[in-house]
Amino acid sequence: MDSIQKCRGTIRNCGVELGDGSLPVLHTPSTLFRYQLSEAIRGDSDLAGLIGDFLDELLADHDAISLYLDSMTLAQPESDNDEPGARAQMASLGLPQTDSLVRLMLGVDELQPRLISTLLDKFPEYIGDEGSSDDLGATKVSVKILRQLRWLDYVINSAALTEKLLETLGFVPPDMQREIISALPDIISDSDNTEVSKVLAGMLSETPELMLPILETLGSLSCSPSLLQEARNSVIMHLVSAEPTDLPVMLRFLLQSVSAEAAAPTILRIRKRLDLDSIVLASRQLSKSADDQSPDVLIFDAIATSLRSHKHLRDAWLKLIASDMDEVGSRTTLDIVVLLIVHQITTHTKRVETVLKAKIDAVSSRPIAYTPTLIESTIARFPAVFSVHFAALLSVASWLIQNSALGSQGARVASTMVVAAFGAMGLFQRQEISGELAVHIGSGNENEVDTATHIYLELARRHPYELRPFAVFIKGLLDYVDNLSIGHVRTIFDTLGILSTLSNGGQEDSMFNDLYIFVRKQLSSVYPKYNRIGVVGTVSLLRQLGSECSAESAPTAAEGSSTATQAPRANIQALRRAVQLLEMLMDSGRHQSWTFISMTYDELAHIVETKGLHPQLLTWLHENVSSTFATQFLSDAEDLGHRYLLTGSPAVALSLDEDEAAILDVFNHNSDAAAFGLHSATKRADAGMSADGESIPKLRGCILSCLPSLLRLIQVCEKALGDGSLNDMDALLVCGIYMLAPIDVASQSALPSTPEQSPSFALADSDDLSGNASLVISGNALVGVDEDSRSDLITSICRWPLEVRRTLCMSLYVSVNWIREIINAFADQAAEESRRNVILRINQLSQIESDLESLAVSLGGTANEFHPVAAGLIPEISDAPVARTAVGGAALRIQAPSTQGNNIAEESGGLRAEQSMFMVDVGGLLLSQEDTRKLVDGNPDSLPGEITAAVTGKKRGRKRKSAGMGQAVVVPDDFARNLRPFLRELSFSAFNILKLDGLNGSGPGGGSHHGHGSMLSASGLFIILRELHVVVCSKLIRRVEKRVPWAKHSAPSSPDALATFSSNISSSLASEVFARLLALFPSLLRYLDSCLVARARYCNDVNVPEHAASQGH
Repeated sequence: MDSIQKCRGTIRNCGVELGDGSLPVLHTPSTLFRYQLSEAIRGDSDLAGLIGDFLDELLADHDAISLYLDSMTLAQPESDNDEPGARAQMASLGLPQTDSLVRLMLGVDELQPRLISTLLDKFPEYIGDEGSSDDLGATKVSVKILRQLRWLDYVINSAALTEKLLETLGFVPPDMQREIISALPDIISDSDNTEVSKVLAGMLSETPELMLPILETLGSLSCSPSLLQEARNSVIMHLVSAEPTDLPVMLRFLLQSVSAEAAAPTILRIRKRLDLDSIVLASRQLSKSADDQSPDVLIFDAIATSLRSHKHLRDAWLKLIASDMDEVGSRTTLDIVVLLIVHQITTHTKRVETVLKAKIDAVSSRPIAYTPTLIESTIARFPAVFSVHFAALLSVASWLIQNSALGSQGARVASTMVVAAFGAMGLFQRQEISGELAVHIGSGNENEVDTATHIYLELARRHPYELRPFAVFIKGLLDYVDNLSIGHVRTIFDTLGILSTLSNGGQEDSMFNDLYIFVRKQLSSVYPKYNRIGVVGTVSLLRQLGSECSAESAPTAAEGSSTATQAPRANIQALRRAVQLLEMLMDSGRHQSWTFISMTYDELAHIVETKGLHPQLLTWLHENVSSTFATQFLSDAEDLGHRYLLTGSPAVALSLDEDEAAILDVFNHNSDAAAFGLHSATKRADAGMSADGESIPKLRGCILSCLPSLLRLIQVCEKALGDGSLNDMDALLVCGIYMLAPIDVASQSALPSTPEQSPSFALADSDDLSGNASLVISGNALVGVDEDSRSDLITSICRWPLEVRRTLCMSLYVSVNWIREIINAFADQAAEESRRNVILRINQLSQIESDLESLAVSLGGTANEFHPVAAGLIPEISDAPVARTAVGGAALRIQAPSTQGNNIAEESGGLRAEQSMFMVDVGGLLLSQEDTRKLVDGNPDSLPGEITAAVTGKKRGRKRKSAGMGQAVVVPDDFARNLRPFLRELSFSAFNILKLDGLNGSGPGGGSHHGHGSMLSASGLFIILRELHVVVCSKLIRRVEKRVPWAKHSAPSSPDALATFSSNISSSLASEVFARLLALFPSLLRYLDSCLVARARYCNDVNVPEHAASQGH
């Protein structure tokens, strides 16, 4: 007892008061206590042993041991008169609240070795009895004992301590092993790191359940390279079987402990053994937890941290991805995320883009390519991961959009990446995606705009309700659509149409109303470019309303009565809106031009071909346009006899069936014939009336501009309603064309015409074959019996009066476009007779195009030079305002006179009387009608000097600036030199003629070359090849363009799109075009082989015209 009292007294004198059943009380700072106790032990040699025995006795009491392992309390002031702040001063000096009595004693050198031994001896005694504690939140005594040994200032005998800990580690339960392993770096000294790391490395393979604490401890110890390699091998072997929650620590150890030399082999083994399927399963099971705590997020966060910290890891991983030639597997997902992470590191951005481009464009090694399907499945499996790395994902997608042409593999991958991310992520990410796409559309790069607009459309189709809150980004583009091409405008309106016609129970939609007001404003504009936008926008809305009506179906009984009544109501509302749009289009057409109506027909035909119109609307449209077509353009011999002053039967050209009564009357609507007095000389008094007795509306331009587009609309409606058959209109395939009335060209050829006096024309004698213009070109004369006869005929025609040649030139131009649309319509018909006639039409087409070119060349440089735009036969490409006509009013353009036969003189007089009131756009210059008349009449000398210089300086291929634009646009106004931009395109159905081997014989040239045989001629084959060449150049050759801001960018006016508005080929993706071309290759190669054989045998049997060869180059 005396020794115990002595120990208590000594400890109390040094500053610690020990109570019975209560925590010790500290009266002095801890450093002062240790100093005083050390001095007391040095003064008494027996005191160290006595205090050691005393501490052993205190720690032997299981109930009271926690009192000496927990933090001591500070002494309270004895009275209110004590110095203020004394407690705070003690706390700042010794921090006694963090020290227990045992830890305080461990700071005394003379007591530390024995006390450490006592603690480690007591440690196993408390391991088995701690599970019965009533306080589940209390810290275990064994854990408290370990805490006393951590972060000691120094250890006198560290080797013994380490040996004792490793010995204890061998027999304690796994949970205590985990505690000891985790505490080792804080207990042992640096000199013992090697011994401890060897023991822990050996435990990796024996006790995989302790892998996490072992790896964390090894990461804090100094280990030899060989030992780390052994540890990495053991970890990699357990990657497949490890729990997903353990993988972040394992990967962090593998990547942060590897050297530059061992980086590549280690990463290669990680890519092969990391089981991402188990990660997906674990993530789904833990879906209720926060996204940033799911296993997949933590795993990729560990990889991202390591890659950002170590350059050699980035280099090794990129090198492995670039050289990987194995098939796509689970590692590919890991590689994609790694590429996104490294792409954000500025020094590696270009390298990542190079690797991505190689992987995306890996056509020759398809199994390793990053396909859209792979990208979509990757984002769908790990949405939380890509949400964390969203900035990197958006950056890579933007780079792909900027550098990929529409339809390319890169554009498809970018589209899939953006659409999948939009569907899998939250509001913030969706807003960022919507804004980024709007930025791309405003870049000025056509490839970039192509891809971005189609991504918008894909988002609207797949995620309409998710995109609807961000429609403000797309609506903002409407203020700048005049800077975009028609294809881009159509895509934007399709997107907005989907969003504005989402089912809302038949209620009015404010977004739809805004779009309706916008397109109505465009339709009423005096600028042609805004009219085009209005037509495209209106028909796009019509397409979406038609799709909505068609999609509405009768609900099932399980959907309830409310739904059953709501769906038909929405259907009726959509139909009413569609009818309202159609009425608005028709009303706008009454105030515009014939080319405006032609654009409308083409755009309507486009949506019918793409299955975008409601069946009821389709039926109504077909009935109306069919009656209009038959009334305005079709006649028979009897009708022509009543319309014209004929002495015999009408001379019809290019007929394939002499017994067919139907005749296409082109001359009746030829505006040049009316302007030059040919109608006055050949037509009867009531010829200005249509068949039903109503006069033709007076609009700007020429009604013949509607003929090809109207035929296109009729045939697509007929196919849609008749399962692809055109049996009811097969007469159009073989009917002849009435191009020119029987004018006496022999008597007029010697009478020169002057601007002051228009020539007068007379009817020719029906028996005069040389002087009767109608008979000269009748039958198959224009396609000729042989080349010499055709050449002589064209030479003779070129001697005709300029006015007659100009009239014939317009008729030929209209006939060429008519035959092209006939070929498009009937090329896919199954009947053998129809196919034969289509081939005959192709053979005719090649020759009358040659005739048209020769005739246009003969008019070049004269006052009557022919140009389809000036003649009002194709839509205006000028952006200058044009005067509009009221319903029933006179046309207001000099070069596009009214089509009203005998009334032409009166209307022309009215025009000259009002010439000072209107301005006409000529070559980008706004001229008065008087100046325009002088220019057209061939008398530019009387014009002002600046106008003369501007107009005559560059008459061919002139440059002008679009209104409101800053960039010059080249206008291809040399029709005689290059006909192709002004002709209707041949569709893909026409190219299928190449597959008709049964009709082709042995190849081109095997039959008649002049339209009488049923085999494709060499010149006909050239027409097909030339059209294919245009398609390939426009769709499959990548365009490289600079990013031009909208302020400096003008809407592209491609000449290839002038004649065919809403071209199906131009709206097709490159992949679709390529798939169609692949099907044509076998037949095309057989044709070319036949050409080579024929040339080798007969030299000149396969003869491509010189003008065709020059155009082909």
